[in-house]
Amino acid sequence: MKISGSGRLSEGVINDELRVSGAARIDGNFECNGFRSSGALRGSGDLTVHGDVRSSGSFRLNGSLYGDGNAKSSGSASVGGALLIKGVLGSSGSLRVGDKLEALEGIRSSGSVRVQGDIFSQNRIDIEGSATIDGNIKGDEIFIGTSLIRARRLIKQRFKVYGSIFATNKVDITGVYVAGDVRGRDVRIGRRSEILGAVFYIDSIEVHKQAILSNEPIQIEVEKKNLKNNY
Repeated sequence: MKISGSGRLSEGVINDELRVSGAARIDGNFECNGFRSSGALRGSGDLTVHGDVRSSGSFRLNGSLYGDGNAKSSGSASVGGALLIKGVLGSSGSLRVGDKLEALEGIRSSGSVRVQGDIFSQNRIDIEGSATIDGNIKGDEIFIGTSLIRARRLIKQRFKVYGSIFATNKVDITGVYVAGDVRGRDVRIGRRSEILGAVFYIDSIEVHKQAILSNEPIQIEVEKKNLKNNY
């Protein structure tokens, strides 16, 4: 189904890909086999996509977005509820999520991201640009602000996490404010980072001289499988 002008859809299910290049509105919950939008889309309910989700325009959904493929956003996207993706999520624009964000195969954000719940992935989470996260971040490997390592000047913290950061393996953060704890097997706290909670590591710890820790790092002896289960 293609909408290239101005259109309005009622809630329902279509066995086709929804393509929007104009302006469209969806009233209620909607389900489709793939979604692409380069225009402006507004939705009042939940959107379920069986396939990939691609948005390069303006996308605003009051409900939750569920996708069983990959998702890519390069424009302005706002999801009032949860954003749940089974594949990989890539965002290079502005992304706002009113609840939790999950992308099981990985998360890559190079734009601006604001999440009012937790972030979770079974694989790598890589956040650049800027971010404000109200909940916890949980993943296999977590990298935040690593592109700033070679920056000559880093005046303020562009990344704020008001929960905790939990990684099964590696944590590498630069210019990040963390209100909670940081946990991982190998942990690197880069410059201009501030951790109010505790820092727990298993194998290695590296703390930049310009980082601020409220507590001394604590080495723990936990099997990898137990570390994952505890998070």
